[in-house]
Amino acid sequence: MLALKAGIEWANTANEDVNIWSDSESSLQALKSFNVKRKITQEAQMILLKNARIRLGWVKAHIGCNDIADILVKEATTDGIPARLPFPKRFLKKQLLELSLSCSQAEWDNGETSRWVYSIIPKISNKQLHWSRECIQFATGHGPFNSYLNDPVSTLQTTADVGK
Repeated sequence: MLALKAGIEWANTANEDVNIWSDSESSLQALKSFNVKRKITQEAQMILLKNARIRLGWVKAHIGCNDIADILVKEATTDGIPARLPFPKRFLKKQLLELSLSCSQAEWDNGETSRWVYSIIPKISNKQLHWSRECIQFATGHGPFNSYLNDPVSTLQTTADVGK
């Protein structure tokens, strides 16, 4: 895995497509796995996730003397079949959720609308808030209030006053 990570780091600096071949099937499987505990593997996964120009492939382990190994390595660099290592769906979903929440939080922090709601809910989350219907109506100003039902100008004034 150390050699693979070193190759991945080198390939990440190249401005071209790079094929990396390994005879370590267990290391390649670990890079495909979602439940990885080893930091070295996680770091290699993150580089691969960010750089689609790096492709990994497996070659049969060299059996016999080193001359055969050298021949296999040379063949792998020229004749090998590229193999794409897609990440598990749940890993990609988790990454997309984190990115989405991060972008939403940045917009919420820098926004200009609903600042009085921001003082109540400053952090974006995908977890459900267990508020009663009445609390939601009071906090948002949307409900069976005369000011909301009849006069939109006073609704804006009322909701702005709530944040003070």
